[in-house]
Amino acid sequence: MLNNINISSYQDTNSFIHKLNGIQKLLTLFLFIVLSLQTNSLYFHIAYIIILINLILISRIPFKAFLISLKSVFYLLFFLFLINFILGVELTNNIISLLKIIEIVLFSSLITLTTKDSEILESIIFFLKPLKLFKININLLGQIFSLTLKFIPCIIDCINKIILSLKARGVNFKKKKLLILRTIIIPTFHLTIKKADDLALSLEARKYNINKHRKINTNKWKISD
Repeated sequence: MLNNINISSYQDTNSFIHKLNGIQKLLTLFLFIVLSLQTNSLYFHIAYIIILINLILISRIPFKAFLISLKSVFYLLFFLFLINFILGVELTNNIISLLKIIEIVLFSSLITLTTKDSEILESIIFFLKPLKLFKININLLGQIFSLTLKFIPCIIDCINKIILSLKARGVNFKKKKLLILRTIIIPTFHLTIKKADDLALSLEARKYNINKHRKINTNKWKISD
């Protein structure tokens, strides 16, 4: 099952972090990632983890949501630790490399769980504004990103439904791994294209204009930001 994937799953707990400016949160995420990757002190990374735990508590979102995100990169962490151990990397540096991934996953999850898709879209469009100098349609880029975020949960839901229906019919994927391509990937690809086509027809019927100027509410900054 793909229930451990946690993308575009906004949870409204009306916390202090939820009310912060979307642009500021994305900028903070970028700076946090840069600092996390550049810092090689174990004490600093322990401090980062403590800060993240406090932010999670402030957000009032259950730890289970963040554990689901970590579960999705568990094998990556395990193989990274194993490879570093085989290559003779010092234990401290090995732990630091794992903490960097954990910090980035937790902070990214915190941003997506406390920020609406529309706010993320508006913030991305704000950061893409310099591309207007090169006559690039930033509204189109922002819309592509927004639709991608909305389609990922839809694709995951389709895969889960197909797997459940096949299991109900007695299909054993462990014995017949080649069935995955024919019975899961191809039908999912077909359903995704069909949903995209339906969405395109719906937007066309409503005379949706991608180039229409839209007011970005995330430009409003407050003292709390």
